[in-house]
Amino acid sequence: MCTTGFLRLGPDDYLLFKNKDFGRTSFDDRLVLEPDVFGVEGITTWLGTDPTLDRFSGFSIGANSSGLLACDSNVRTLPDHANYDDLVEIALREGTDVESGVAAVERTVATRPYLWGNLVLIDGETQAAVEVRSRRTAVLRPTRATARANHHTKLGVHPDNDDTGTTEARMESAQRRLDRAGTLEDVFALLRSHDQGDSGVCNHAAYTTVYSYVLRQAAGRTTLLVIRGRPCEQTTPFELTLPLGEAWSPETAEEFMAAYPSNRVLVPG
Repeated sequence: MCTTGFLRLGPDDYLLFKNKDFGRTSFDDRLVLEPDVFGVEGITTWLGTDPTLDRFSGFSIGANSSGLLACDSNVRTLPDHANYDDLVEIALREGTDVESGVAAVERTVATRPYLWGNLVLIDGETQAAVEVRSRRTAVLRPTRATARANHHTKLGVHPDNDDTGTTEARMESAQRRLDRAGTLEDVFALLRSHDQGDSGVCNHAAYTTVYSYVLRQAAGRTTLLVIRGRPCEQTTPFELTLPLGEAWSPETAEEFMAAYPSNRVLVPG
């Protein structure tokens, strides 16, 4: 399970955040870093406990050189459905802004059924949330900072969702905190929060928060702040500048990969 959302800190300063919750206590990310796109690879086996059986595809969170940021969270896993993480990658590879990214997702979902999920996207001008349910999409266009979790609000809560016990309360507490947030420190306080105890945004219950991310775009520069493990147990995130566009080179990409907290990053594109 994951908690996600977006926030604007200023006219040219916006961010996207995500807590990644898995059915294991630790995890190693795999990354894709190319001149025009960055992504933390998604995984369909997030409930599995054996890393050798992990199946990666798409991006669970990422950014592109146009300043578009996107990520997702699970709602329901079904057989014979494509991975919703693929949709984040499609949005970032085909979109230059929220509108074109959302359009790419809608076109793709119309072609085949996808695992149920929630996507959030933000750029310098606007933001959106996209609910995906098999071949259906519903687009929400909030005008304020918004948190999302593991259920649909426009398509409606389904009794067979993977999480029916914690998602609504977790999203409500994240939204309350986000409504008061005005700094990066407020966002990390949200990611570390336990308003529902062990099943809060920082999860210690049936699922465990294995990574926390903040992607921030400010003054034309994209920064990733990342914590591996439970964020409540860590005080300082790794802060890395994404070498996208003209800043990308094999050398800058390798430096980024070497600094990232994971033991199985991919070779830069």
